[in-house]
Amino acid sequence: MIESTALQRALETIDEYNESHFDIENSIKEAKIILQSEMDSKHLSSCYFEEMKWYLEIPYESKRESIDFNQIKDAIQFNKHIPKDQFVDIVKCWVSSNLDEGYNPQTIITMVNESLLVFLQITKGLTERNQDELADVFLNMSDSMRRYVCSGMLNFFDYYNEFSFDVDEYISLLYSVKPKSEKSVVRIIPPSKDILVFSKVLENYFSSNLSEIEYLKWFSVWLWWNLTNLIPMRPSEYCNIERDCLIENNGKYYIKLPRHKIKETNKRRIQILDKINIPESLYQKIEDYKEKTNGFGRTDTLISYLSIPNMFEGKYWMPTDGTYSKRLNPYRFTNSIFRSELKAFFNLIVFGQYNVTLNRNPLDSDVISITQQLKPGDTRHLAFINLNRQGYHPVEIARLGGHTSIDSQNHYFNHVQNYVDLEILELISNIDLGSYSEKLGNSDEQQDTSIGTSFIEKFVLRPSNSDVKNELVDGYCTDEFQNCMVEDCWECDSWRISREELMEKQNLLAKKLNESKDEINDVVANLRSLYNNIYNYTKDEFYSADNPEIRKELINRSKRIDNAIKRYVNLTKVKERID
Repeated sequence: MIESTALQRALETIDEYNESHFDIENSIKEAKIILQSEMDSKHLSSCYFEEMKWYLEIPYESKRESIDFNQIKDAIQFNKHIPKDQFVDIVKCWVSSNLDEGYNPQTIITMVNESLLVFLQITKGLTERNQDELADVFLNMSDSMRRYVCSGMLNFFDYYNEFSFDVDEYISLLYSVKPKSEKSVVRIIPPSKDILVFSKVLENYFSSNLSEIEYLKWFSVWLWWNLTNLIPMRPSEYCNIERDCLIENNGKYYIKLPRHKIKETNKRRIQILDKINIPESLYQKIEDYKEKTNGFGRTDTLISYLSIPNMFEGKYWMPTDGTYSKRLNPYRFTNSIFRSELKAFFNLIVFGQYNVTLNRNPLDSDVISITQQLKPGDTRHLAFINLNRQGYHPVEIARLGGHTSIDSQNHYFNHVQNYVDLEILELISNIDLGSYSEKLGNSDEQQDTSIGTSFIEKFVLRPSNSDVKNELVDGYCTDEFQNCMVEDCWECDSWRISREELMEKQNLLAKKLNESKDEINDVVANLRSLYNNIYNYTKDEFYSADNPEIRKELINRSKRIDNAIKRYVNLTKVKERID
């Protein structure tokens, strides 16, 4: 068994979600490329795809540890519904995907030996279906071991769950027995401020006059942000989008994703969508990119790897054929390539050109900082949570996100509050990034562009353009006819207050803000409660996606959040209405 210290290290890094998904056409090819790269960079590693025993070098320890796939094959020998050799290939591809994501080799080895293998043994090769007996086995484990088996298996089932039999009950079981503790909470999305800063930088950068070589270098990052925030997709799905992916039909625009239909194994199985509607503007951006990169020759993916410039000492240059020839397949854009591009964008543009700093323990300082960089899989989570926030039914969300059951995404609704916080932050911040480079280059002016807890104080004061002053209990109204559009004058654009009166009524404003935030929390909790019922009572027809009443109620509760956010934002902008 794995040592407790090693187990704890692994638990700190393992994610329930995998950035890739097994695709019989591409996954084995990509796995071989990843494994070759592993052996090229780690001399002790020996992991040829065809072999049944792999050795991975453990960093800084001058040793290697093994994975014996024969043990996996033996563990499923009594399951007649699983093709043994194919299953081993799937596990090998899963291991390779986690290597590519940057997991420590020791973590990966224990994910196979102590998570997957243990689970296969407990379930007798995925044949044991008695949920109560399985739950008893898990509950007799230590918390750390149980958490590890659950996290590893959820990662595996997120990578592959398209068996000829139903594994949804296993997924539900894993979520139900996984210990709940603060340390084990999976990072779903980064902090709201980090997301907002990245979004503003990217938007500002691409609104500037980019050279063609800059455009080619960073378009994959721009498209990733704008497409995968709209449609939940894994980084591997994004990277594997085919070149001929766009469809126009009767004035509507679609993108075809690399998803394949699966055979329906039970009534709960959901057929996923592989053709999804997108805005015309995004459709045209992709068309423009294709035209600009056609001259670089063959590409098997939408993003042309051959068109991506390299950078050296801050200068862009187009690689030579000799550089490309080092790749086993230069005609595919892969996860590892995109991960490098996203890291480079942070280093060269976010941190370099815009002078944002990375500070993992930030205070409200006079410099723009983030606590962590975004990862390729973050937008998938953002898109799922956004769909929850908008009141989509879980079945609709599953179809859009490529999930075959709602069990695969039944924890996203718990993070709607995080997304609402992001919406609020974006609405009440008024950040001009157009002159970041100039302003941040001068330390005396850094305070004018800081984004911190006090950024509301930096709003531009907006005097009234009207001579009308209808005195009220608090402040005054500048609308001659007093056409009240809101319930509380403090939220109205036509309402003004003097600086002196505002100072006297700071406590009243603070009270209103707290009450408004409480209202937001309440309406979010109501939406979350409805989602909770949908997931818990999947067999109840009332909560079915076919029931128009439940769909209407989801939308209504989403609109209540819209209204509550609007009221809160209007209150935070009181300082714009100082006379």
